[in-house]
Amino acid sequence: MIKKITPLHLWTLFFFYSLICGVIIFEFVIPNIPSLHEPGSSLTPDSTYFNQVAIKLSEDIIQHGWQFWRLYPAQAAAGQSSYLSILYVFFGVHPLYAVAFNAFFHAFSGVLIYLIALEVLGVNKFSKHTAFLSASLFVSLPSAMIWVGQIHKEVCVSTGFLFALWGIMKILSNESKKNEIFSFLSALLLSIILIASMKPYMLQILAAIILTIILLQCIKIFPVNFFKFIALATYFLFTICIFMLINGYYNSDWLSGEGFIQANINTNNEHSWKKSDYLPEIFDRKIQAIATSRVSLISSGLAINANSMIDIHIKPANAIEVIAYVPRALKVSTLAPFPNAWFKGAHIVNFVSSVEMAIFYLSFFGLLFFIFYRTLHYKILLCLIFALLPLVVFGISSPNIGTLYRIRYTFEMILVILGICGWAFMMNKLKLGKL
Repeated sequence: MIKKITPLHLWTLFFFYSLICGVIIFEFVIPNIPSLHEPGSSLTPDSTYFNQVAIKLSEDIIQHGWQFWRLYPAQAAAGQSSYLSILYVFFGVHPLYAVAFNAFFHAFSGVLIYLIALEVLGVNKFSKHTAFLSASLFVSLPSAMIWVGQIHKEVCVSTGFLFALWGIMKILSNESKKNEIFSFLSALLLSIILIASMKPYMLQILAAIILTIILLQCIKIFPVNFFKFIALATYFLFTICIFMLINGYYNSDWLSGEGFIQANINTNNEHSWKKSDYLPEIFDRKIQAIATSRVSLISSGLAINANSMIDIHIKPANAIEVIAYVPRALKVSTLAPFPNAWFKGAHIVNFVSSVEMAIFYLSFFGLLFFIFYRTLHYKILLCLIFALLPLVVFGISSPNIGTLYRIRYTFEMILVILGICGWAFMMNKLKLGKL
């Protein structure tokens, strides 16, 4: 049955699963767990704010016309509010519309995970079963369903980065046909649109990933010819241009990812940054933005007695200190919460995250089989770059494990999918007697 499944079948299955689970979480789970929802509201704190922005925007459109529609209507509010406001104008106000919107794109992400797993393993009966398992795990885990059941940005950002990974993988592949080029380029364009409409500052992470791949092309670690190089160079330049256009037009610190730098200046925060004598100023400022985000979030977390803070003594004051923290940041962003914290609390959230982390840890061992059999070909390396670079940034900038757990999901799951593929690869070797 699985060998006959098509991406459309998968999308339909994943969409209805996500929709049903999202509605249950939205209507029954969040409103009935006090720690999840805003006092006086059935929505989470973020969802409450984004919903209020969407309502205000829809009212402005109804009263004054569509010229009042904005993609970035308020501080920290982007596509999740602006797209929702369009639905409010036509169908009336009901936050539940966000669940259908999220389910639509979450199903796309599941299909992309399926296609990426097939690229890693090669298309055959064995790989289709593994790819289906990987995609199903990505779609169905409770932590994913929690943000599908909210008004949030994560779903579209997830789909955007997976479109980028799949599109680049296909462009680098020597097996791709010329008549498929349009679909690959469309995927890359969609990746920019989805990321830019939700978290435009993450275009910088996408650009860093693309640049890393181009540099590895130059030393022939990745496949390279004139078309592959030009396609990726164009993608890189287009990503940078879109980010600069958004940043220049709106001139907003939060859209550029430098909001905490300005907040630090405005509040005369005790954190001071020493500029590097060696790095160009533009790179030093980006590193400063990541470090200042961390320091500001430590201060705000301590102020509200957040119980999921980690490494609160680490407050980098220069680029060297940030770089020195990278190994630890990667460990935290990938492996936290650590096993010594599993199943320690009575809260259901702790239980769910502990079960999920046990699954993640088990899957990570599968990566070792790729190393053991020396099968780390460029598609696996490509997945690792897409996963590890964002995880490093998140590990440095976010000292709150709860926040980290949400924003890292897609990138963590890329590693999980690779691990599952590694286990499947080893099991296939055992079955064929080729160990």
